[in-house]
Amino acid sequence: MNAAIGPRIVLHVGAPKTASTYLQRRLRANSKRLRELKIFVPVLPQVAAMAGNAKLLATALGERPSLTFERAFPEIDHQELKPAALTEELLRDWKRDSESVVLSAENFRPNHVARMRELLPSDVPVVVVLFVRRQDRWIDSYFNQMIKTKEVECPISEFVAQLCDTEGERFCRPDWFGNYHAWKNAFGNCKVIFYDEVASNVFSAFLNAAGFEAASDLIDIERAQVSLNIFELAYLLEVTKPIAYEDFLRRRMASEKASLQLQVHETRSILRNVDLDRLRKRFDESNCRLLAALGRDDSTLLQLDANTNPDTYCNLEEFYPSARYVEFRKLANAVYARRSRRDRLRSFFKPARHK
Repeated sequence: MNAAIGPRIVLHVGAPKTASTYLQRRLRANSKRLRELKIFVPVLPQVAAMAGNAKLLATALGERPSLTFERAFPEIDHQELKPAALTEELLRDWKRDSESVVLSAENFRPNHVARMRELLPSDVPVVVVLFVRRQDRWIDSYFNQMIKTKEVECPISEFVAQLCDTEGERFCRPDWFGNYHAWKNAFGNCKVIFYDEVASNVFSAFLNAAGFEAASDLIDIERAQVSLNIFELAYLLEVTKPIAYEDFLRRRMASEKASLQLQVHETRSILRNVDLDRLRKRFDESNCRLLAALGRDDSTLLQLDANTNPDTYCNLEEFYPSARYVEFRKLANAVYARRSRRDRLRSFFKPARHK
């Protein structure tokens, strides 16, 4: 740890889809060694399986939890969560005179800022760390995840419109200057990391932004590849129209099995030119203001694509009738039918419980 800075609170606020889960899991994997280095990563027992150690706090500050959170923790009533009590529990074992503490959750939002300032001690420096990413690449990844977890059931153009035009906090809004400005105003220190610059070394970039010295003996972990490929994404977009979550999971597993059998892996963007135009109109000015505030003159860091490129973009209207996708759909549907039949048979022959 940089002794010149001294103990501090490091608040990692995301954004999502910038390797947050990898960063959080690596912090947890090295929690014992980090504490020897005077860096404390607290974990609340009731959500020990959750990667972000402060995710429960962010959930308590929000209007409602994500559907993924509700499915993972059905026993937790978010309306009963008290931000002050959660903060106290997170900081209870922190040795504030000699240690820094890290609180990480990619679902912190700018409208949580004022409350966070009230909750955290005012006599300890706070370093906010914000990862940002080009909005087109970021939305590709974010939308992919929302479809994979059945958080949304709309076409990507509707999703882009929601992020550009609506208020609220269910989804992260990629107004990076707005995020930076809110956190910096409240805490005086917001470090911005451009994900596209550090994607191959996210953990070191985080340690540096937080003011921690690099340590050579920290355990690394595998970075999970969680994105749906273009075949799986297209397939789920066809079947997400109101169906039960259990049925959706069967469809997703069927698409994964079809991908393995057909050896299809490529990921492509389904953003259209009209979506890119909307993103540029909404976020270009924000991007310019952020770069100016940081004294960065490399506009390509956040420059949105001017036009779709057939090598990296996919037109779904043309993709659906293609021979490769038709073969994929046929196989996925067959796998789904077999799985559903087995599940029905299992349910039919399941022994009745005797009272």
